[in-house]
Amino acid sequence: MKVELTLVLKTTEKAYGALEEIKKAGFNATVMSSESLTHAVDYYPGEHHFINLRHIEEKQSLESVLCVFLVEEEHLNELKQVIRDCTKNFQELKGFMYSRPIDDYEGSI
Repeated sequence: MKVELTLVLKTTEKAYGALEEIKKAGFNATVMSSESLTHAVDYYPGEHHFINLRHIEEKQSLESVLCVFLVEEEHLNELKQVIRDCTKNFQELKGFMYSRPIDDYEGSI
């Protein structure tokens, strides 16, 4: 059975190092820049969209990186341990992860 593991990391230089370590361990994910609802609303009051040209022009990065992994259930604990190791149990690199089973999966990748 396939399992989805979602990982959110606070964007820092350490986050990119952690992603490199996860890749070296043989895992792949869809990775997206993201920000919390509070940050999106409070940081740009009055603006009603989540990304605009100012982000590009000012080279502002969003506050977190969201990773979605799809793995076979037997590899889930290994992936979790790699994440724990490279985040120092989310103490050195702030974030969180959660997983859930995928009941229905179709695709070629």
